[in-house]
Order: sequence, then structure tokens, then C-alpha cells
Amino acid sequence: MVKDVTRSHIKVELDGKTATVPGEMFFPSNGKLGFVVFLNGIKCWDSPHQNDVITKDEVSSILEDIRSNFAKGGHVLEVE
Repeated sequence: MVKDVTRSHIKVELDGKTATVPGEMFFPSNGKLGFVVFLNGIKCWDSPHQNDVITKDEVSSILEDIRSNFAKGGHVLEVE
């Protein structure tokens, strides 16, 4: 579940853990919100799970959650 979107990150909750996904907001020509996710920055969960590495499957789930949320509002998501 997407919890928060700022100019520089998206906070996502998955299975009781929160991850701060780094990226950058932009404004596409469709007038909606756009966000570029920096895939190599998705590494560990936020406190108190900061020592838990995010697995490839969890990264996929996080991205799918963000994609689904953005699609509902017609927003643009890019992954780098």
C-alpha cells in the first residue's frame, strides 16, 4: 500500500514493513503526476526492520503496488 509520495520518494507498506523507495517526481504532458523510481536504491526496509534486505520478489511486489496505485489515478511511473 502506498503510504506517502513526496518529490524524492514513495513510502510503501508491505506485510507490515515500510520501504522508502527513492526517485524523482516529474510532471508529464498529461497533467498528472509522474515519478521515476530508482530501482538500485530499493535495498532495505525502514526502521525497525532496517537490517532486513528487501528480496527481489519483495521489490517486484513493491513496484506492482506502486504501479497499481498510479494507474488508478492515471499517473505515470517509470523505473530506472
